[in-house]
Amino acid sequence: MPKTAASPPDREPGADQVAEAAGPERLRVVTWNCHGSVGRDWRCDPERTLSVIERLQPDLLALQEVDGRSHLGRRARAFEFFAERLGGHVAEARTLRRPDRDYGHLLWSRRPIRPVAVHALPGPGIEPRAAIEIVIDRTDGGVLNVLSAHLGLSQKGRQRQSMQIAGLVAAWAGPGLVLGDFNEWRLGTVHRVLSSRLPHHAAPRSWPSLMPLARMDRIYLSSGLLPKRAFLDEEAAKASDHLPLVADLMLR
Repeated sequence: MPKTAASPPDREPGADQVAEAAGPERLRVVTWNCHGSVGRDWRCDPERTLSVIERLQPDLLALQEVDGRSHLGRRARAFEFFAERLGGHVAEARTLRRPDRDYGHLLWSRRPIRPVAVHALPGPGIEPRAAIEIVIDRTDGGVLNVLSAHLGLSQKGRQRQSMQIAGLVAAWAGPGLVLGDFNEWRLGTVHRVLSSRLPHHAAPRSWPSLMPLARMDRIYLSSGLLPKRAFLDEEAAKASDHLPLVADLMLR
């Protein structure tokens, strides 16, 4: 549970344990490009970003554009801020590094994780791109494979990046998901490559947040995962230029 005084009430005690014993395991997954915590009012407000995350109550969160570049008007030590305030378990991809001013994306889990790797993704592109791969131990003794990414602006780069991700997915033993900001306006090359390995997906129009046109933010699921529902959090429209994408999953 995020460690802040403003955290919403916990779920009903014992409810998750009962559900896990009685049937499929439940998991709330969120992917969100938080735009360096800069909202539509052009203010950098990490507390506002955190309040959105707390309200959504994810079990698994992929957060893109974690941005500590204070020389660009962001708040310094952004990775440290979210790691401390969220608690839980964090894996990071710091793709641009400066002292206390790193930029990149992170993957957070309520449950313990086993980090696998941070994979450098190929270009071309104007900045380095990476994918975070982790494993979460399931309550039934199995594992859940997770990979998050923030792909590049170049179409050629995105094609190469998605092919590398598909290769990583091919090596998974057990169910898994890929999520993040894929920077593809429509369901094009990236979608064809990833959906060939992961047959279920959620890819609604999520950018720009006030009038969504592009399907940049997505969640891809293996056949071992049941998407119970997926939705955009429209209440967060003023907190970033992307809307958070939320999916409630059932693990068989």
